[in-house]
Amino acid sequence: RPFFFSDLPDIIQEIAQRVLRDPSYMATELKEELERCFDLKDAIDLVRSSAKPGKMNITLAVESGGRKLWNLYMGLPKSRIMADGKINDMLLIPEFASNSEDEDFFRILRSSIEGQKSDNAFFHLMEFMNILSYVTRMEEGSETHYLPAARSGIMQSHRVIASSLVARSTRAALERFPELPTFSGVMSDFMQRLILHDAADRYPGYSPRRKPSKALLDLVDVLERKTLDGRIRAITASPNGYPEFVYRPRNSKKSIRLNRASSMVSELAPVVLFLRNNIHEGDTFVIEEPEAHLHPAAQTEMATVLAQLVRSGVRVVATTHSDWLLKAIGNLMREGELGSAEDGVSPPRSLQPHEVGIWLFRKNGAAGSTVEEIPFDRIEGIEPTDYEDVAEQLYNRSADLQNKLERVASRA
Repeated sequence: RPFFFSDLPDIIQEIAQRVLRDPSYMATELKEELERCFDLKDAIDLVRSSAKPGKMNITLAVESGGRKLWNLYMGLPKSRIMADGKINDMLLIPEFASNSEDEDFFRILRSSIEGQKSDNAFFHLMEFMNILSYVTRMEEGSETHYLPAARSGIMQSHRVIASSLVARSTRAALERFPELPTFSGVMSDFMQRLILHDAADRYPGYSPRRKPSKALLDLVDVLERKTLDGRIRAITASPNGYPEFVYRPRNSKKSIRLNRASSMVSELAPVVLFLRNNIHEGDTFVIEEPEAHLHPAAQTEMATVLAQLVRSGVRVVATTHSDWLLKAIGNLMREGELGSAEDGVSPPRSLQPHEVGIWLFRKNGAAGSTVEEIPFDRIEGIEPTDYEDVAEQLYNRSADLQNKLERVASRA
């Protein structure tokens, strides 16, 4: 039968709830990760303006099918951390595996946990999580990949940046530097992936992650063939050297360094490399401004690329200012809804409305910004209200200038 959180022994439920509310566990890790990602001395520095300086609240809520599974509240008053939260009765395992070995695991676990004292309960909880991972065949090693807005510049100069940092670090004890330059954590992650791009080929002892699925590799092939009209490759001068990334146009025998290629090529190069070597099913792909330096037609193609990533089991988070991209995503959602209505099957390059969330970040004066969700509309698609305002202003300005030109022409 299905296995729920309430099926756990009471002592395990109690410990799980206690761990969630203990600031030294999840709240502390979340605070440290925020500081690493944004290169902060203290997470409170994320607050740009507030009526109560030195205070910040973060709420993380996990929902499925409109039902809240668990939530975490973290408060940062000054230098302290406060935490609270609750785990609701969530489904842990849809159904037991038929393997008798799996059932024996749960039988032994139940007998070992029932009646145990609280000082041993945490270790039994860890044992249960290990067994849960085994029974459900949960895939380990899923990662988050971040492509920053400055990716093209980093792609072109990462070798210079890395070698400069290494050179300065080796002389740090001999020379006085005002301050060694640092990157944010997410930027460092991006740099590291570039440096270790083909580490499996250069270092025999390096253990790479498994290769992306055929669907992702096919997607890379289409992206290079249709949008880039060429191939992105890595060249390493020596086994221990940094890779250099080049672009080879179709039907050409010569490769072009990225700093000599077009801005569109250098923008899409990291997308191609990450899809080909790093991303696989279950990962999260965060990309800033996927439309940067792309022709409107290529922006609509990028929307299809993001949709096919979702179809391949990759979670996608994107920031955008592109009306072309949003309109293309709206059409993909219409296609998904239409396919489900006609034969119950979504086209492979479509999206279901419930799979997509769109949020508008609107400036709110000195108070910072407000965030509001943009609902999908079958007629309007996805259209931020301020985009409509800009379009109307442009139209009115154009009409006014045309009227003035006609009056001038009539007087002549």
